[in-house]
Parts: sequence; C-alpha cells; structure tokens
Amino acid sequence: MNRLQFIDRLRAWAARADNEVAESHGTARLAWQGQASVLRATASVASSGANENNAPDALRRQIIADRQKAYDAWTAEKDPDRVALLSGQIQGYELILTLLADASDSWAA
Repeated sequence: MNRLQFIDRLRAWAARADNEVAESHGTARLAWQGQASVLRATASVASSGANENNAPDALRRQIIADRQKAYDAWTAEKDPDRVALLSGQIQGYELILTLLADASDSWAA
C-alpha cells in the first residue's frame, strides 16, 4: 500500500466514524468522536508530504507511543465520558496500526 492509499483509507474510516457519531448518543457518541479524531489527525500527518517523520516506521512508533498514552489515561480515568472518548481513541490507534502493517516501508507506489 502506498501513502495515498493509506491516507484515503484513514479518511474513509474517519467518515464512517463521523456517520456513527451522527447516529449515536451518550458515551457511544464520544467513543466514535475519539476514533474519528485520531483517524483524521493521522491522515493529516501522513498527508503533510513524504518525509522521514511520517514514513511508515516512524508513524508506527509515534502511533504506538500515542496509543500507550491514551491507554494509560484510560486506565486512570474515572469520568465515564472521558473513558468513552479515550476508548475510541485507542480503537482508532488500533485501526491505524492494522493498516500500517500493510504499508510499505517507503510508501512505494
């Protein structure tokens, strides 16, 4: 998979999550919002041009670090709304890591 395909898939998943936000209520809505925000942010980083900071390996390391931060916050959080938002973010990071497994190391065409 190349960089443009990766970005397109992230944007498509973010659009699906946005649709779920529109159809959901309460904490489910917050979880979908968290997922959509992570997917959009990663698509934005990846679309900033091919450079070493957004190469698949560098992006994978950053996503793993960000996922761990969200997980640590999720385990410490007591507010149900914040827990829902963080769980959506974690799920977004998991989706990205799954997708990155198919990305070439150099974003080859």
